[in-house]
This record gives sequence, C-alpha cells and structure tokens, in this order.
Amino acid sequence: MKLKSFFIGTVLAAASMSSYAAGDSQVLGFSLSGNPVIGYSTAFGVTHLATGTFTDVITFSPSVGPSVLDGWLQTMNLSGGHDIDFISASLNGNALTFTPAGAVEIGTLNPVWVTGPLVLTVKGVTNSVTASYSGGLNVNPVPEPETYIMMLGGLGILSFIGRRRKKS
Repeated sequence: MKLKSFFIGTVLAAASMSSYAAGDSQVLGFSLSGNPVIGYSTAFGVTHLATGTFTDVITFSPSVGPSVLDGWLQTMNLSGGHDIDFISASLNGNALTFTPAGAVEIGTLNPVWVTGPLVLTVKGVTNSVTASYSGGLNVNPVPEPETYIMMLGGLGILSFIGRRRKKS
C-alpha cells in the first residue's frame, strides 16, 4: 500500500512540475506609432494564460534607421496572485535592468543606439493561469552625418555673411 501511495504521489508531483514548466511562450508583433523623422513610440501588453516559465519574442515594426531607443517593462501584483517574475529581457541584445522580484517589478533600458528591426525577448515565470505585463518603447531618430555637414555648412555661410556685413 505504501508503494502505491508513493507511486501516485510521484506521478502527481511530476505532472504538476511539467505543467509548471510548460508556460505559454508567445511570438508577437506590435506596430510603432510615428515616423522616421520625428521618431516612434509604442505601448504594449502581454497576457499569459498558463503557469510556468515563458519566453516571449516581440517584434516591432517598422524597422528603424539609426536611432536612440529607451524602454521599460512592468508587472504589478498587489493581490498576491497573477504574478510574473521576470528572469531577463533584452532588446536587440541590450539587457534591461530589473528591480528586485516583488509585488511590482520594473525593467528599464537606458538609451541605446539601435538600427534595423527591433526584437524584444522577455523571459519569466508565472504562478497563475492569468498574469500580464506591459511596456513601452521610445525611438528617437539620429540624423545622418550628411545632415550635420549641411548644418555646419549653413552656419559657416551665415557667419561669413555676418562678418562681411560687419566690415561694411
């Protein structure tokens, strides 16, 4: 009888661990609002409907030219359930820095230089069948070198004209 109870307990423990480890990883896409001249911005949210570990891959479109980007992720669990604990997150290989695990977790990405498609990878653990997190990105375009050359040329011409007028 003890062997039967042990076997049943082992099967139930293995089943609960496998369901906890399964999670519900997602591949998502979000659009950036704005344009290449003034920059882009977006807010997004992700909901998980299973317990366990997850790895979400979020792609933002359109691709961006040379830009400076900052962003954030957050999850809030004030009631004790519906919790997400972030393991890690990175955007195009740049890691976010997280506050310690707790009722409120926030991850921030200090301004980084990016170009091309933006891909955010978020890894975490949920302890409830419904848990969510949200985030946001701000993308500020960096002018091409030619823009700086034209600006400096224009300033040079203005100073030349001003100097010439001063002599007259």
